[in-house]
Amino acid sequence: MTCGVCPRAARFAFVGPSGERDLRCTRHAIVYPRVRDRAIRVALLVGVVLFAINQLDVVLRGGLDAVVAAKVVLTFAVPYSVSTYSALQVNRLG
Repeated sequence: MTCGVCPRAARFAFVGPSGERDLRCTRHAIVYPRVRDRAIRVALLVGVVLFAINQLDVVLRGGLDAVVAAKVVLTFAVPYSVSTYSALQVNRLG
């Protein structure tokens, strides 16, 4: 079985818009629209809450430096990564 976009081996299967099986390699599964869009929504929701809890006071005090900025980026990147990982595990072939 090959990816529906490139000739690589398919490792994930999704249900397409009309109910058909949509096969994807890892590279194309990560950016599959439903996986990507849901991960973005989760990252925004969870990231905003975590940012408010962990970094908002520092930013409001004017303490935004390179380290704090990196922490803010990670605050949003972690829930994005976790959401993407869990979506891919559910849709893994074999």
